[in-house]
Amino acid sequence: MPDCVVYGGLGGNICGGHAMARHSSARGMAPSFDGFEGGVGDAERDGLAHGASGGMKRAAVLCALLRWRLRLSDDDDDDDDARDRIDVLLESRASTLSSHASEVSFPGGKFDPSSGDATDLDTAMRESEEEVGLRREDVRVFGDMDVVLSRHMISVRPIVGEIMNRDFRPVINEDEVAEVFTAPLEMFLEDNGRHRFDDWAWPNAERAIRVHYFDYKGRVIWGLTAAILIRVASRVYGREPAFQEKTDDGVSVWDVYGENGAARVRRALRSSM
Repeated sequence: MPDCVVYGGLGGNICGGHAMARHSSARGMAPSFDGFEGGVGDAERDGLAHGASGGMKRAAVLCALLRWRLRLSDDDDDDDDARDRIDVLLESRASTLSSHASEVSFPGGKFDPSSGDATDLDTAMRESEEEVGLRREDVRVFGDMDVVLSRHMISVRPIVGEIMNRDFRPVINEDEVAEVFTAPLEMFLEDNGRHRFDDWAWPNAERAIRVHYFDYKGRVIWGLTAAILIRVASRVYGREPAFQEKTDDGVSVWDVYGENGAARVRRALRSSM
């Protein structure tokens, strides 16, 4: 199993080896997909959640996971020495886009009823097919996560699922996407030199918000994408990150809401690691 599969900008090359697979499985924690919210695909529920966030517009993204069965010994009959590794599918946005150009993101985009969107699931799957060719029938959806507000005041719903079509190969929309690649999900819980953070205030936000950055094979995964991946990894692996997710006074991006077009921060009750 490769450490990183890249499509697009690097010509579809496979890079890396099995080192990360062995490292990721060393903790022995069996991943689980039971920790995600039910009710995905409910139009009324989605509308209420976005309305409560105070965002100016709404969007949805797909956190598409890939599961690999790893064997840590040469004995193919030893099931006790097998572990699952989970990777996440990410994209680098085209450099020509007017917003978020060249940044790493999930497949996804803005809610568009004129394109047939009734729910956040509709939005995430439509955009995923348009951007990378990932169809709804290729994905088993586990659920979703709380709506989170972007620094551009867009209310974003993450949808979480697993790519079940093992023959899937991205079909890249080059107008929007420069490349598609995979990264190990467990990386977003580890404090191993790849992770750093800043505490800074968004425009009109009265308190600083912790912003996370992960360096991975020449790319920087940061901001809302990183925040979502930390929470997804925590739920899948059943543990908190090895670093402090929130500011010293307990603020993360999940505490931000919109009010009259400005970002506000909910009052934290206590500091959180």
